[in-house]
Amino acid sequence: METEYSEKELIEKDERYVIHGWGYSPIVLVEGKGAIVKDINGREYIDAISMMAGPTSVGSSHPKVIEAVKRQVEKISLAFSGSINIPRVELSEKLAKITPPKLNKFFFACGGSEAIETALEGAMKIAGKKEIISLYHGYHGGTLATLSLGQPSHREGFSTMPGFRQIPAPYCYHCPYGKEYPHCNFECARALEEMIKYGTYNDVAAFIMEPMLGNGGHIIPPDKEYFRIIKETCKKYGVLFITDEIQTGFGRTGKMWGCDHYDFTPDIMVVGKAMGGGLPISATIFKEDIIPPDFGRKAWHTFTFSGNAISCAAASAAIDVVIEEKLPDRAVETGHLMMERLKLMQEKHPLIGDVRGKGLFIGVELVKDKKTREKAVNEAAKVLEKSEGKGVLFGISTLVGVGNVIKIKPPLNISKDLTTKILDVFEEAVSEVENESVSK
Repeated sequence: METEYSEKELIEKDERYVIHGWGYSPIVLVEGKGAIVKDINGREYIDAISMMAGPTSVGSSHPKVIEAVKRQVEKISLAFSGSINIPRVELSEKLAKITPPKLNKFFFACGGSEAIETALEGAMKIAGKKEIISLYHGYHGGTLATLSLGQPSHREGFSTMPGFRQIPAPYCYHCPYGKEYPHCNFECARALEEMIKYGTYNDVAAFIMEPMLGNGGHIIPPDKEYFRIIKETCKKYGVLFITDEIQTGFGRTGKMWGCDHYDFTPDIMVVGKAMGGGLPISATIFKEDIIPPDFGRKAWHTFTFSGNAISCAAASAAIDVVIEEKLPDRAVETGHLMMERLKLMQEKHPLIGDVRGKGLFIGVELVKDKKTREKAVNEAAKVLEKSEGKGVLFGISTLVGVGNVIKIKPPLNISKDLTTKILDVFEEAVSEVENESVSK
């Protein structure tokens, strides 16, 4: 890519003017096609994280998304949110055909944090209550309210929102109750009722969780019984159930939605990341039968760029790609190949403690010792660094005390050749880190 600045100058200017909010890498990315991104020097990297947990699930710069954006930008880019714009209507209808039953009322925003804020505010308005319960290890965004739903390490220096509570996650590899699935009585799910009864003011509007936890370390709930207990508890106490599908939606896990694996429908569902095919857009989706008659016709909530026409057009195109290219099925196929080989690595490498995932939502937990399951946080960072040096970009769980999980989430239409390359590089990096540890 032609530019008037050198790599060194760009890094210096970035340092001078730009505030980075979550980690830092000196890579200057200038181009992306499919599962390959390039830096300013023309060096290629395999994108094994879909540009931060899923936004490029259909691949970078998909031709259909580009064409949709070009067509729309020549017409109108933004209509004020109270008006009607055609791409937003078309996107709503398209989404309603693929969302779970009765989830067909949409509020659009630009990012996941905004959409979660909308879900919380909507739940409080609908339920007439103020308290919210979430999970340890969860992650739902970077605003003050959404940070209060997740790990304390993410909100260091900030106060927690009043009325926000948390219960243990279904983290079977590190069960907080010291039990083994399936002989555990699903204590983590039953903790919701205990919290409602003894840890709140009986004013709980909603319980929120990711159907599979992303930033917290790709934690996969064991089976449908967990969600049956959660749903029954919510119904018993008049609590709305919100699921955060920002990372798990649009085929990532091998089904269109993460909740499809567990046969349940939430009251409110939040989607984003992959939705826009690389452009910023998210949605909060309400069940039609929980919406009051005047909801959405009087002022209660707004964002200036909510439902902007360009992002809506891009999202419509991205959904077409997901369906036409059968990306959930491809996620199953490629994910199976990855999991098979990663399981073989787990048997061979002492550093690999656990391999878990659905479709192309895969986490590899690194440990210092397989018996004690002590988390290998520094080693995971080294694996990430070495992999980047070999031309593969992985993700990593960054929470304090959980930063030992390497996250693998490439575009859903990635080729088998690139899939093999990702796994080759990962194993090379793990082997090198193990050898360095032995030599010390």
